[in-house]
Amino acid sequence: MPGQPQPADHTSKLILARLSAMMFLQYWPLGIWGVTVGTYIASNTGEQGARIFSAGFVGYGTAAGAVGSLISPVVLGFLSDRYFAAQRLVALMHVGCALSALGMYESQTQAAFFFWLVVYFQCFVPAAALTNKISLRHLADTDAEYPRVRIFSTVGWISAGLFLGFVWPWATGESIEATRTPLMLGAWGSVLMASYSLTLPHTPPDSRIGDFSLREFRDGGDLLRNRPLVVFLFVSMLACIPSMAYNNYGNLFLNRQGYPRPAALMTLGQVSDVLFLWATPWLIARFGLRSLFVSGVIAWGARYSMLAAGSHYEIAWPVYAAILIHGACYVFIYVVGVMYVDRLVGGTQQGAAQGMYALASTGLGHLFGAFTVGFSQEIFLTPDGVSPPPYDWTAFWIVPAILSAVTVVVFSFAFKSPRHLS
Repeated sequence: MPGQPQPADHTSKLILARLSAMMFLQYWPLGIWGVTVGTYIASNTGEQGARIFSAGFVGYGTAAGAVGSLISPVVLGFLSDRYFAAQRLVALMHVGCALSALGMYESQTQAAFFFWLVVYFQCFVPAAALTNKISLRHLADTDAEYPRVRIFSTVGWISAGLFLGFVWPWATGESIEATRTPLMLGAWGSVLMASYSLTLPHTPPDSRIGDFSLREFRDGGDLLRNRPLVVFLFVSMLACIPSMAYNNYGNLFLNRQGYPRPAALMTLGQVSDVLFLWATPWLIARFGLRSLFVSGVIAWGARYSMLAAGSHYEIAWPVYAAILIHGACYVFIYVVGVMYVDRLVGGTQQGAAQGMYALASTGLGHLFGAFTVGFSQEIFLTPDGVSPPPYDWTAFWIVPAILSAVTVVVFSFAFKSPRHLS
């Protein structure tokens, strides 16, 4: 069947290069503004800067990414399974990303900014899920080759951080981490990705038959009857709740605490990603997907404990260690999770299943996480009526550390006899 993995033991170098470039360009546009947008918002919150945002918006604004993962990834995944070539849908989604980033850049009110933020993630999240499908479809040995291809998503993120932290200041003599300029750069990055997507290996739908709504409900019902998949999706949702604290407040924390070149410093976490991604094929063969996934949940708890300790005792090494552990946190949850979902389904439902994983992890998980960190921000960082804001980082980091510990307990009970997980 066209588009199926080639029977050879290894994928051709040309296909590997094309898929690697796809991953780089998929994540560079978000990497250029996603890390620093919390700092931009905080610089314009309350009485600060342009006074656009209210207290708690750094956290509550992250709900936009979660909302973008609730419906569109499943719908776009289904469309790619039944009606449209995946690479063309990716191109369309990145046109939407470019327009949305431009909309955020031009926004002068919190409502307008939030609207465009929601639209952005309605486009970005399904695009990410579809790039996973394209990779998994064209790789001959997914366990060995998919982690290596995903390295370039991290390389894209690293290059974006280095550009913000070193190249731009070197070229202009000023930092743009607290400005809206990264949003414009992200818009141009999405334009480039949209153009490149049209050159990707053709990934046609598996079937074009059947009424849209009937087939969507039928496929969704089939996936929901897959008990191992449903259980794994539930635990994935819990595992992703704590991630929102670091993802959205890490750069703000480093800036507030006076660490040098925060955006560039945070790329050390992506260097860790590369190392863990490179080792993942060996780790899968040695320990299995289940052990790696639970290790990722434990790593999140350890990261937040170290951030709390570094803040409380005012010492730097736990903070650097928390950044460097990012590889285990990210790879063992978000990359291993994609691989395991693919193993549980396969066939003609890969797109819809990856969309459901996006719904559970970056959708519901991040939505609950957004409300949690927004509430924590209002209490511990920038409470209304308190001037100057206290920024009690120790208490703030303890909350997600506790949530990670609870997730490990739930995981242990949910997979007490996990024959389906290996």
